[in-house]
Amino acid sequence: MHRILKAPMAATFAVLAVLPVAAGGSREVPGEEPRQVTIGFQSIPNGEIVAKQLGWHEEHMGVPVRWVEFNSGSELNAAVAAGSVDMGLGGSSTTVAAIAGGVEAEVIWIYNIIGENEALVVGRESGIHEVTDLRGRRVAAPFGATTHYHLMVALELAGVEEDELTILDMPPADMRAAWQRGDIDAGFVWEPTLAAMLELDGRVLVSSGELAAQGFLTGDIGIASRAFAQAYPQLVERYLETQIRAVEFIRANPDEAAAAVGREFGIDQEEALRQMSSLVFLSGDEQLSSDYLGTPGATGALADVFVATGEFLASQRTIRSAPSREVFETAINPAYLERAVAAGR
Repeated sequence: MHRILKAPMAATFAVLAVLPVAAGGSREVPGEEPRQVTIGFQSIPNGEIVAKQLGWHEEHMGVPVRWVEFNSGSELNAAVAAGSVDMGLGGSSTTVAAIAGGVEAEVIWIYNIIGENEALVVGRESGIHEVTDLRGRRVAAPFGATTHYHLMVALELAGVEEDELTILDMPPADMRAAWQRGDIDAGFVWEPTLAAMLELDGRVLVSSGELAAQGFLTGDIGIASRAFAQAYPQLVERYLETQIRAVEFIRANPDEAAAAVGREFGIDQEEALRQMSSLVFLSGDEQLSSDYLGTPGATGALADVFVATGEFLASQRTIRSAPSREVFETAINPAYLERAVAAGR
């Protein structure tokens, strides 16, 4: 089995997913406001959902916003490469794959760090009590995503070879259906599919939070089309100003933030708050530290995370080879966030 490497800051950042979208991103005309901004989002109970539900981006950016829901980071990458999405939620696995594949995108924000929001679920009566009990079982995970990464980490830590079980590539919606049919014995997945599988007689075998405690953090990050960001840097900065506002709102008014998420997802406030509590939200200043994005000219430890993630993806043959740290330093651009933080002072 390949060796799973820890990143120096003990983290890797997750990609969550998107549906294919038709062309509809902004036409980059420097000096002019675009007709609209297209934002890709994922049903994750974070600041982006709060801002979306409360209309903050439309209000602060001053241009119409077209929202596109994503279900896979690979499809987000394709949409950004095609110019049909300007900014969106992604993460290490597919972001690294995008960078390795030459997608012209910049890393601009960390939406959240994941704790208990992702987990490996098994049946209560399955007889699976330890990771070693997965030998001979059918286990699902979306290939290339953080949950796939964490599944492989969990197997390695337990000394289980991947050829000792059947690992199935399965997006969350398909995983829930397969779980209901009894086609799989376990699945590593995120909310809200995680909650649905737990309700269907499931229990958590190991969570991303537990793996984080052993040195393998995950999270959701923001990327922007390089062409869009270079043409409209002021809109990227305004977008990030709203993200900062959303994090501050979540920290200061968790119940109100949960109510907004609940309205967006069609769930009650208590459940929304439970899901939000499984995530860690970073302020703009925290993200500009050396532990995360860093500052212009002094890229933070996120670059090292990407290097480690790239090595994992290369070992899985998801990408041909792992890019160097210098390649990731070029892709990570904290300048927009630095200006957004300064504007709020």
